[in-house]
Amino acid sequence: MKRAVISVAAVAVAAAGLYAGTQYYIGTRIAAQADEWRQQAAAHEELWVTRLDYEAGLGGGTLHYDLSYRPLPGNPLHDLLAEWQPTPELHLQGSLPVTHGPWLGSEGFGLARVEHQSPLPEAARAWLPNYPGQAPLLTLTGVQQWDGSHQLALRLIDYRGQMAQPGGNERLELTLADSQLDARWQPRQQRLQLEGRIGEFSLGLPSIAERLSLQQLSLTMDATAADRYLWLGDSALALQQLRFSSQHTRFGLQEAIVSTRTEQEQQHLNHHTEISLGGVTLPAQQLGPSRLRLALNRLELAPYQALLQRLERFDPGQDAEAEWQQIRPLLERLLAYQPELGIEEFSLSLAEPHDTSARASLRYTGTGSLDPEQLPRQLHLAAHAQASDAAFQQLLSFMIAEESPGLSAEQQQQILAESAPQMKALLLQTPFVVQLGEQLQAELVLENGQVSAHGQPVMSAEALLDASGLGEG
Repeated sequence: MKRAVISVAAVAVAAAGLYAGTQYYIGTRIAAQADEWRQQAAAHEELWVTRLDYEAGLGGGTLHYDLSYRPLPGNPLHDLLAEWQPTPELHLQGSLPVTHGPWLGSEGFGLARVEHQSPLPEAARAWLPNYPGQAPLLTLTGVQQWDGSHQLALRLIDYRGQMAQPGGNERLELTLADSQLDARWQPRQQRLQLEGRIGEFSLGLPSIAERLSLQQLSLTMDATAADRYLWLGDSALALQQLRFSSQHTRFGLQEAIVSTRTEQEQQHLNHHTEISLGGVTLPAQQLGPSRLRLALNRLELAPYQALLQRLERFDPGQDAEAEWQQIRPLLERLLAYQPELGIEEFSLSLAEPHDTSARASLRYTGTGSLDPEQLPRQLHLAAHAQASDAAFQQLLSFMIAEESPGLSAEQQQQILAESAPQMKALLLQTPFVVQLGEQLQAELVLENGQVSAHGQPVMSAEALLDASGLGEG
């Protein structure tokens, strides 16, 4: 019996010692992290640190902070804050309770957890008469994992009710629901992952029957910081539905997605962007699915970063010519590596799915010197477009409806019947457009200072610039 009691006591003492040792270790880790944050913040020229330290305890502790963000002149936030308050700065001061691990409840295992609830500012309460009492406007939860990664979750309160300007007679109907952001930062890999969404948002003005609404706006990103000005990885912004309606007009957007990918290939960057729309509703036209795919390739990393660093210091208050003289050599250095900009696909659905399309590529082929006289011979441009006859008719119909909304449908059809053959004939008179079957095809190629189309020479680049009004002549 005595041995059993002694064993239980030994286990209890060992467990208590282990718990105390774990708490001491966690407190030391968090304090060291606070010191690292303080050093990083102090090194930033726009951050002022009065206090940032951690007071550890058993089972938890307190993070004390007193920080000021003072954007410098030239930073857009400097001018924005200057309009709101005499001193353009954001000041944060307070204390946050921190819960120690190793078990953090719903977050599972982890080093530490912090939660902060921000109340609705009293100045904003009069604007939101249906706000639910003292419920927190924003809930922030932060977790630090054992591997050093950080997780942050933001939750915004749902609001369905009126929005009214104090002293005003007009009241808006506001809905904001299911709004949240989750972020994970892995400092060892310099990797940032984001997932955010707004489930529903609408703003209506009943007196004039206007309403703007969106459904399921989401953001995802998985990127790695390669340098101060460079993130490699993927991102996507998706929207299920966007609508605007009033007594006089309407607009709608379905299934919109904007995705990007940035990759590094040796010392070059390749960047791709794709915009996809499921459908667009306009006052006089309904468009089907459409796509736009852009690519920027062979962007040399070092001169690109140098150019961005100089542009960050661009001062619009200085002499424009003096600023250009500093930016120009950096731009020329970047062009010397002959980057290429391409529209890989631009397609619309007018009469049939994707019955109108275009593609183009523009590449600089010179040594980097920005000589206006030589530039036409240092560019290689290839542009192609095509549209079915039905799409051409639909496009003209849309243009007529936009320019003459007061005409009846019969009158618009009559104008279309008269103008379509004339417009097509004018296009076919140019060397750039040909008719192939039921397709209108356009082409323009600029190479070595000469313009050609469909395999036939047309004119010099200088003549094309003069004809377009962009040349010196």
